[in-house]
Amino acid sequence: MEVYYFDIEPLRNKAIFNSQIENITEGRLERIEKSQSTADKLRLMGSGLMINFIKTKYFVDSDVATDKHGKPYFVNSDLKFNLSHSGRYVVAAVSDYEIGIDIQKKKADKHRIAEKNFLQGECAYINAGANDEERHQRFCEVWTLKEAYLKNIGMGLRKPLNSFEIVFRPEGP
Repeated sequence: MEVYYFDIEPLRNKAIFNSQIENITEGRLERIEKSQSTADKLRLMGSGLMINFIKTKYFVDSDVATDKHGKPYFVNSDLKFNLSHSGRYVVAAVSDYEIGIDIQKKKADKHRIAEKNFLQGECAYINAGANDEERHQRFCEVWTLKEAYLKNIGMGLRKPLNSFEIVFRPEGP
């Protein structure tokens, strides 16, 4: 498995953004044009550039499609990949087996979200953090593990986060 990231911040420069349009598929370009938010346009462009990078690096000559749950895949390739974006970053995981990845921009006050979406053991793990910073880090750990798992199995957030539990042990989750 390989993990790559791309900082989309340089795409805020219109000249840089426009210079990359020719490298984007028509379908992605339509999604970019329909998007109302500048941040969404940048993430869509960054995701398209990340897909191009993967195709070049791994010699994939195939279109990207999505399964019935929206998980992307290469049409004529056994190479698996998954994307995530948040804030100013797009990340990708590439593997020979099914894979999921997630990133989250750190934001304050996640306790209500945890109580609503996580199970008791996960909330206990979060609350056992020594201070607010560690509790916030643990929240992000639980959230990204759960979302990456759901993306790995092709469900995304259609399956409730509180329908399964991440168990934290000394050797790892």
